[in-house]
Amino acid sequence: MLSAFSLVVPSIAYAYLQDEIQVYDDEINAKGEYSLELHLNTTPRGNQQQSYPGEVVNNNNTRVTPELAYGLGHDLEAGFYLSYSNNNNSFNYAGVKARLKWLPYQEEKGDSFFAGINFEVADTPYPYEPSRYNGEVRFILGKHIDEWLVSFNPIFDQALSQPQVHQGPIFATATRVSRNVTPEWALGSELYTNLNQMNQPIVYPNMNNVVYAMMYFDGKPIAFQAGVGKGISHGADQMTLKAILSIPLP
Repeated sequence: MLSAFSLVVPSIAYAYLQDEIQVYDDEINAKGEYSLELHLNTTPRGNQQQSYPGEVVNNNNTRVTPELAYGLGHDLEAGFYLSYSNNNNSFNYAGVKARLKWLPYQEEKGDSFFAGINFEVADTPYPYEPSRYNGEVRFILGKHIDEWLVSFNPIFDQALSQPQVHQGPIFATATRVSRNVTPEWALGSELYTNLNQMNQPIVYPNMNNVVYAMMYFDGKPIAFQAGVGKGISHGADQMTLKAILSIPLP
């Protein structure tokens, strides 16, 4: 069955655990600083077609992922995710992920833009990913222009174990454009695209392209961002709600 699956997977949408829906920008912890974020997203109207046997699809599912991060200094930050999924009224473990973010270019340091890279490795159970071990390289590029923030993430996902380890990486993008309306509030939009395997032709109906209307709050007692997403391609989830809560730590 796995050999047959490997032959047809280039022609269908790439499956992935939707534990984190976020555009990376220039936020990074200082040396010795801890942070805790809670990633929440749910899909009341999603794609119900499995892209491999036994897949847990996003439709009517909710994902809960706490992330603990720590500033290492020298523009480095380490993070650790623990993912859970509520599917069919059952709350299940959905994997772990570790990351390392490097942001050598920062506007606060006098650079004219911010830029960096984020590396991730994940261990995810089979119902949520076809390959247990996966890696991600995410580039970070952006700029603050007066009250505006523009951030763009080209993303390369690669399976590190069977059955997809010998296939080419998946290329995706994440883009944020937002504007501060008060010192604490910003409004904007985010666009997420999935362009299928790099060594395969782009098949538009199979893409998972979603645009979000977003609000951002950077104040007390809890900073957060929240939005509503609408699928803009045939293979995308039609409605997704997401939020990220920044929980204060001592």
